[in-house]
Order: sequence, then structure tokens, then C-alpha cells
Amino acid sequence: MEIDSVILKLIDRMQNAFAYHKIILDENNKPVDYEYIYVNTAFEELTGLKRQNILGKTVKQIIPDIQNSSFNWIEYYGNIALNGVEDHIVQYFDLWDRWYRIDVFSPEKNYFVTFFSDITDIKKAEEKIKEQNEIISPITENLDEITFLQDVKTREVIYLSSSFERIYGIPIKEIYKNPRLWIDYVYPKDRESVEKRSTMENTINEIKEKGYFTQEYRIVVDDNIKWIRTKILPVINRDGQIYRIVGIEQDITEQKNMEIKLRKAVRRAESLAMHDYLTGLYNRRAFFVRTKEEINRAKRRGETFSIILTDLDRFKLVNDTYGHDAGDKILKVFSSILRKYTRRYDIVARFGGEEFIIFLSATNKENAKKKAEQLREYVERSEVYIRDVDKKVKFTASFGVSELLPEDNYDVEKVIKRADKALYLAKNSGRNMVITD
Repeated sequence: MEIDSVILKLIDRMQNAFAYHKIILDENNKPVDYEYIYVNTAFEELTGLKRQNILGKTVKQIIPDIQNSSFNWIEYYGNIALNGVEDHIVQYFDLWDRWYRIDVFSPEKNYFVTFFSDITDIKKAEEKIKEQNEIISPITENLDEITFLQDVKTREVIYLSSSFERIYGIPIKEIYKNPRLWIDYVYPKDRESVEKRSTMENTINEIKEKGYFTQEYRIVVDDNIKWIRTKILPVINRDGQIYRIVGIEQDITEQKNMEIKLRKAVRRAESLAMHDYLTGLYNRRAFFVRTKEEINRAKRRGETFSIILTDLDRFKLVNDTYGHDAGDKILKVFSSILRKYTRRYDIVARFGGEEFIIFLSATNKENAKKKAEQLREYVERSEVYIRDVDKKVKFTASFGVSELLPEDNYDVEKVIKRADKALYLAKNSGRNMVITD
């Protein structure tokens, strides 16, 4: 087969090595050698074999030891030349200490062409990655955390540690098939936001902005809820582009549960600090904290407010007669009446002992007196069953009412002081009554 001179010129300028051969057969049509018909300049540079020394000669003449090679080149090339097929092979050549990809095909029967591509740098990189993986893999595979590597362009998951299967309950092979499968396991209330945030575009944008990407979310595995924290970092190529992302995911369920318990404990502590342990109403400290907010609001709006001070009548006698447990029960009933029959935004507090205080926003003295009278009647009609004596005990309370005056300058202490005087007067005027200042 002749090669056109124009084509030869083009082939000679190729960067990859090119060689054109004819297979040599024995009397049984079995390949026993092959002849060099043409090679380009790149082939000469690659092998060190000059055209004038090899063209028209066979490979056995040029490389006598080829028959002792672990790979049967003559048989391999002969099969391609005789069957008109094509193939490629990756091979290491000791002579040049290089790795090559050899693409070979048969343009017509008994002839074959080889192209040599130098892939030494690629193979060295692969070996380096393999070596690194041999070091890193035993570490990552024994971590509780999930580690993964993903390609930015193709979205392909390149590596995923075995801990993923333990935490998510999803076979790793399924993630290699569908990298977004894990989304289906995200807790329903978190799924929409997680799915939106965790797209590759959003992930890369956040990495460019912050240097990393993080998020926390819940997953459901076998009806159990787990908390996951993800942190993703970029892998930069030589052009400074993010071409891969590496991530670490942690099961932070235990930590989250501890945080929830801690928040509940803090809220409980705050509640105990602000509420009376027996009645559940605000305590004295909380009353002044809350009224400060309401007084500031009243100032802005130019509104008034009123105070009701109330005290159970002859409460010491109740304790002495029926015991402190009975007294506590009466205090609870009394406090529930005060809370039930005042407005949601009124401030009701246990001021001390059997004394209670009510802050009535935007309420003048006349309406405050009506409210106090209503409360007095509810208390008077109430009764508490005392199991120890098998008896229903009735009780009453006295009330003192006072309204903010212009000269008070929104000082609640002055209003309380007048209400206290009115309460004292109610106590000394027969009890079970309402007195205004």
C-alpha cells in the first residue's frame, strides 16, 4: 500500500509518534514478524531509531529480544492486521522509562498503523493519587465523619467514605449512580431549603464568597431523626478554577440534643427566676421588669395605668387551722382567679406571702375599682376542698386600688404606695372589700 506524499508530509509534522507496518506470515498464515514501512520524525525522537536504519527491516532484526518480551507484540499486531480491527493499549517501555498509549488499527489486510501518545505525566499523577489514597483511605474509612470528593462539572461522586452508609443507611453504590439521592432522606421540613442551598451552583458561589460552604439539617433514617453538619472546601486546578469539592459531614445528633436540653434548662432557669414557684405567677422581681416595659409604652402613648394590691384575709388563721398544705392550695386557687379574670396583657404577680399585685394598662381608677370588685366577688364565691379534714373552706380577700397621677411622673412605686395604703384601710375596715386611694 502506497502512502500519498501530501499525507506523508502531514504525518511527519505530527507531535505523536507514527509507524506504518506490514505483518509477515509463515506458511501457515501465522504472524511471525512485521516490517517497518514508514515512521515519522516524532517516532525517531521517541525511540532513537532512525528511518534509514529501520525502514524495510523487520522488528526481529531491529529488536532481537522482542520475542522474549512478556507481551507478544507480533501476535497482538498480527491479529489486528489480519482481522481489520482497531484497539489501544497502555504500555510501559523500560528502554525509555516512559508510559505510552498505543492506538493501533488496520487500514487494509496485512497492514497496521500505530500512534504513540506519551502519557507518562498522567500515569505518574495517577500513581501519586493512588499512593495518596493508599495513605488517606485507611484514615478516612475509619473516621466517624463522612468524607467525599465530587467533580464540579460532571457532578460525579469520585470518592465517598464507608461511614456514609452507616449514617444515612443508603448503599454507597446508589450514591455513585445518583449523587442527589441523599436529598430524599432529608427531614421533610428541612428538605426544600436544603435542596435549594445545596445545588452545585449555590455551593460554589458560597465557597467563592466565604472560602467554604456549611449547612446543618436533619435526616430521617429508620424513623429516627439525625442532625447532620456539612462543610465543603474547594479543590483548585492549575488555572485557579474550582474543579472539585471535598466535603466532611458529621452526625451531630448528640450535640444537638444536648443543645436542646441546655436551651430548655436555660429557659426553665429564666422562668424560675421570673416566676413564683408555687402559683406560677410573676414574682416581685419580674413584676418590676415587666412594668418598666409597660410604663415606657404608656409614656409614649400618653396613657394612664392603675395598680391593684390584694391580700388574703386572715390567711395566718387558715394555715394554723388547716395546715400549710391547705394554705398553699388556697394560694393557688386565689392566684388562678386573679389570672383568669384579668386581661391577657395585664401583669399579675405574687408580691410576697399572701399579697398579690396587678398592673392594669390603660385603665383609670374607676375601671380598676370595677375590676377589683369583680375579683373580690369571684374570690368570695370560691371554696377549696381540704382532704385532711374533709371540708370545703371558703376564703376572702381585701383590695386596694390606685391610679397614676400626673405628679407621679410615671413612678410606679408611688402608685403602689397609695394602693398599699388603700389595702391597709380595707383590712382595717372589715376586710373583704375594695378601697381606692
